[in-house]
Amino acid sequence: MLDNIYVMEMEENEIREEMKKIGVATEGVEIMVPKTKFYLIKLEKVPLKDSIILKQEALSLGMDCALSWNVISLKTEYTDALLFGTFKQLDFLSKKMFVQPFHGREISELIKEAMMNYDLKNKKWKIMNGVIELNNVKIMGILNVTPDSFYDGGKYLNKNEAIKRIREMIDEGADIIDIGAESTRPGSTPLDIETEFERLKDIVDESVSYGIPVSIDTYKPKIAEYVLEHGARIINDIYGLRNEEMAEIVKRFGAGIIIMHMKGDPENMQNDPKYTDVISETLHFLRERIEFAINKGIKLEHISADPGIGFGKNMEHNIKIIKHLEVYKTLGVPITIGLSRKSFLGKLTGLDVENRLIPSISAAMFSVFKGVNILRVHDVKETKIALKVIEGIMK
Repeated sequence: MLDNIYVMEMEENEIREEMKKIGVATEGVEIMVPKTKFYLIKLEKVPLKDSIILKQEALSLGMDCALSWNVISLKTEYTDALLFGTFKQLDFLSKKMFVQPFHGREISELIKEAMMNYDLKNKKWKIMNGVIELNNVKIMGILNVTPDSFYDGGKYLNKNEAIKRIREMIDEGADIIDIGAESTRPGSTPLDIETEFERLKDIVDESVSYGIPVSIDTYKPKIAEYVLEHGARIINDIYGLRNEEMAEIVKRFGAGIIIMHMKGDPENMQNDPKYTDVISETLHFLRERIEFAINKGIKLEHISADPGIGFGKNMEHNIKIIKHLEVYKTLGVPITIGLSRKSFLGKLTGLDVENRLIPSISAAMFSVFKGVNILRVHDVKETKIALKVIEGIMK
């Protein structure tokens, strides 16, 4: 008589263990595991003829493909498509589309690439003179040497206080230090290069002497060139390499680069930002910028992407991005995210910036669950403790 029944959600390694416990033959495990991995894949703007073939081939494999109603009446040139099936089914579909006419080969390669990137384990991020192993989530500690940043503005303008905080963050478990000398909070105005240089020049040399990778949050090529010459190893560019000179400098030094999405600029980015689809538009921007970087000679393994929480997004936009962070894994690069103490957390909780530690950690840990590789945070010690718990559970 049946003794028990329950629904489970398991990682691939857990599925293998469950099958072994049942007594499934080794060959059977290898055949069945790919059938347990289920995917939803969205393809945008598929030409009409290709969409009809895609639908037919999907159905022939026992899966399905959702298309616009206008396809059946031939009243559209393009449609978005939503594929759903197991890894094994999608793998067969990719092979079948490869030999189809029109854009079949391109669709085949896109499906295969998306699945490969989504499942990519043990990512590595190459930075200047080294590699950051991403077999676990890394913590990037924030240091703002500014008088007007939204949370810690004015705390670390003094060199001694700044260096003290860097040492504290290293002791607390930071894997990377990210130093910014220009506030990019909503409504901030651009800073002249001379002032940014003055704030950084006395800190960079000592900060790199501790051996931890140092990132500089700047979009100015001349600042990037100076800090890389003085031992910084990563550039965190909120403008996503929209200045071509920045791409040339990153390539020349072999630096790591964080390409971030921002709608508008800090001075106006929060003036009623609008998107038709915030996920699609941010993903498209990041994909285009990554392709631009590669065309400029920057290697893919040197790139990380950041969807830019709070940079030209309202609370609903931010929440939707966080809820669906897994989509950015299809870019094939490490994902960096900065949620720490941001205003959307205040709107969700009613808490002011000084009291947003718990909301910040909650959002960060959800992001880890969704596949983020690098957390950019103010509160290193507390985030590190929470991360140990989450990674211990997820292991």
